[in-house]
Amino acid sequence: MRNSICYTLSYVMVAFACALHGTSKGFSLKVDDTDLDRGDAIPRQSYSRILEKSTPAVVSVTTQQVVKRMYPTIEDFLRRYYGLPRVNEPNVKEENVPVGIGSGVIVTPEGHTITNAHVITDPRTGSLVEEVLVQLADKIEYKARIVGVDRSTDVAVLKIDHGEPLPFVTLGNSDFLKVGDIVFATGNPLGIGKTVTMGIVSATGRSELKVLDEKGSYENFIQTDASINRGNSGGALVDAKGRLVGINTAIISQTGGSVGIGLAIPVNIVKKVLTDFVQGGELRRGFLGVSLSMVGTANSGALVEGVIPGSAAEKAGFESGDLIVSVGNEKVSSANQLRLAIAQTSPGTRIPVAILRNEVKKTLFVTLELFGKPPPIPGISLEPLSSENREKYGIPAQTRGVVVKKSSGEAETFKEGVVIVEINGYQVNSIEEVTAELKKGINRFYVWYRGKYRFLAYRVP
Repeated sequence: MRNSICYTLSYVMVAFACALHGTSKGFSLKVDDTDLDRGDAIPRQSYSRILEKSTPAVVSVTTQQVVKRMYPTIEDFLRRYYGLPRVNEPNVKEENVPVGIGSGVIVTPEGHTITNAHVITDPRTGSLVEEVLVQLADKIEYKARIVGVDRSTDVAVLKIDHGEPLPFVTLGNSDFLKVGDIVFATGNPLGIGKTVTMGIVSATGRSELKVLDEKGSYENFIQTDASINRGNSGGALVDAKGRLVGINTAIISQTGGSVGIGLAIPVNIVKKVLTDFVQGGELRRGFLGVSLSMVGTANSGALVEGVIPGSAAEKAGFESGDLIVSVGNEKVSSANQLRLAIAQTSPGTRIPVAILRNEVKKTLFVTLELFGKPPPIPGISLEPLSSENREKYGIPAQTRGVVVKKSSGEAETFKEGVVIVEINGYQVNSIEEVTAELKKGINRFYVWYRGKYRFLAYRVP
């Protein structure tokens, strides 16, 4: 029987990063990033005093969708039976229908709350739910508004507007976690109410598990044997000091129940999402501008396959074949680790990157750009020409330009595989050159598509 990965969210019915509204006013985040004392000590008889610090901040999260239902009258039945036309408007009522039950954890006294993105997503449609209810320790439910959602990490930020200071948990430093550290998983498993289970850190840095459905997601999970079940999604993973070190998100199981392989998102990833949404209203990730080989290398590191023209990497002097071995003070062991390290760094940050080039170690300094910045042509995703897309679309070797990777809406004039060769009479060989040559209003494009060259006129807003 194959292993399956289960989100720990209880759905009531069978059934990516977007900022909604956030403010930096009233944001009292408490962080304690000191390491644990791992000296030889007498085992504790109880952790109740430590858990008293964190468990009041763990909440139950219930989601609802508004649906319209028709309630026919007796007259409606009779008219339908005799084949008569309807004379009145149908009796339609809006109702709140439960979608799912999960958990969350309050991280500021002002009511900022962390949960999983999938907890507040309708599994039937993939869209965010219309109403989120949070039940506090006093058993009273409050409406929570969605501040921001990052599907690439499965983190969502909520805000409970309570009016009074709320119990909250102190954030720890997940980078200090070691295998064998004691941790506690707190949440609302199976909807039975707040529950605490105990275990240890079984592993850190778990990736390539394909837990997150979102393309381009960042997986770097803490693995624990603390019992996690459906309904625990979004709940707290705390250390022996009662500090939040992770957000419970999924289990690996053949049965759908806990078998001792639970996964949690490290709190250091959560911090980035939380502070960006609350203080800036949007998620801002760093972007280097290289394509990486996913094939293992003889040396630990991330192998550069290509460099995007005009990107931060090209400006810093990166070349195809470079092996990236460290970013800042962090050693790089894989392509996934490099992606996460860059994503966790804010755009505009200048960082040293150590590389091996022809077995010679060099340090390049790069100023990261903003990941996911708006495309030069709305609705169109572009990419530089490469051997892969030349082969995929049959693009001749002599053709130069940039390739349309994807288009939507009015921009579907530019189909996938179109090569933009010129804009307004000027040759373009990079996305930056496309941006430079575009003007508002009508632009004249010279393109290649399926063996033919032609001109297109297209209005850019």
